[in-house]
Amino acid sequence: MSGKPVFFNILCLSLLLNIHVDVLAQIGGEITVYTNRVDLVTNKSYARWIREFQALHPGTSVKIQGISDYETHIASRLEARSYGDVILVPRDMPKQVYEKYFVPLNDLQLSEKIYFPEIWEYQKQHYAYAQGVIAEGLVYNKKLFEQLGIKELPDTLGGLIEVAGKIKAAGKIPIALNVGAAWPLQQWDKSVMAIAEDGDYFSRMIDDLQPFAEGKPYYVSLSIAHNIFSAGFSEDEFIRNNWESSKQQFINNNIAMFYLGNWLIPQLIEQGMRSDDIGFTPFPFDNSGDLKAILNYDWGMAVSRYSNNKDTAKAWIKFVITRSDFADVAGFIPTYKDRSSSMPQLAAYMSLEPDIIQAAPASNDFIRLANKAGMDFMGGNHVRHILLSPDFEGSMKYWNSRWRQARENFQVAE
Repeated sequence: MSGKPVFFNILCLSLLLNIHVDVLAQIGGEITVYTNRVDLVTNKSYARWIREFQALHPGTSVKIQGISDYETHIASRLEARSYGDVILVPRDMPKQVYEKYFVPLNDLQLSEKIYFPEIWEYQKQHYAYAQGVIAEGLVYNKKLFEQLGIKELPDTLGGLIEVAGKIKAAGKIPIALNVGAAWPLQQWDKSVMAIAEDGDYFSRMIDDLQPFAEGKPYYVSLSIAHNIFSAGFSEDEFIRNNWESSKQQFINNNIAMFYLGNWLIPQLIEQGMRSDDIGFTPFPFDNSGDLKAILNYDWGMAVSRYSNNKDTAKAWIKFVITRSDFADVAGFIPTYKDRSSSMPQLAAYMSLEPDIIQAAPASNDFIRLANKAGMDFMGGNHVRHILLSPDFEGSMKYWNSRWRQARENFQVAE
């Protein structure tokens, strides 16, 4: 018989059971989840995920708040401390203020099991995890290409421009930039990493006083976008936000291409397009024929510091990443490494064997410096102003000047 009294063993067992019960009891109550994926609210996907979550965690209630123009509207909610329980972290938020708005997620013990765990890490605390992983590239209308006698998308920039001219001559829109919506123009920020062949380019850009000078990655990226726009290869309407209608025009064979992430593909299928009519390939940034693929992270899900049910909010994030089919439905590569994508377009994309450029997190210093320079990094508005300017070279000089001025009055913290 054990040397320890029976009472001691019973007491230990009781304590363990109480601890377990207390932890479970913390997952309960109501939470509000803020999302940019209004399409997944509309098509009832979130309603299904809520039912699945509640089956795992009885006694919980989840409300979904879909915000179509998320980046624009979330700032005021943050300042008012009215942003629900689960929120997507604004892309231009400096890391040193994370603790003011969010709580760490380290206790979920997911960092070794997911992609991009370090993106929203600050001082060894993880404040958010990506809701999905994205491959960036050209989503193209295979049916329209076939109608116009275009057998395949070229692997050079010159070839792409030539194809765009043929599409325009047929009365179709070669590529929808969505200048009015602005946020899709963030692709031309992302392109910089592929052109530089460096996923951590933005960290090095801090020490460059003229990052918009001719021949440098930002200049090259923005000049491609400007050439597409100025040649009339994009949509005529560039004032209003026509994002939703542009998808329908693509489905109706009036638009040939989007330069976005693979997340767009399920949206097109959901709205009635056949999967077999949708192609996906890396964007050709030069005439070398060597394709480069940007592997990027989507928005990061975080838990509000002011949530009354933080453990329930954390459980929701863990559920989305590890248990739900959110990634497949939303068009992402799953964040959770043990899961794989079911999207055939991604398999075709990777079969081209592009050089993979994995995006690194923009440093805290870079975000602060970009904000100081007035650059709407990953927001698209600064790109829109450049496209709408009749003087591209003047715009590059302007941004070089703004960047230099901001940098000369900037103290690197890291």
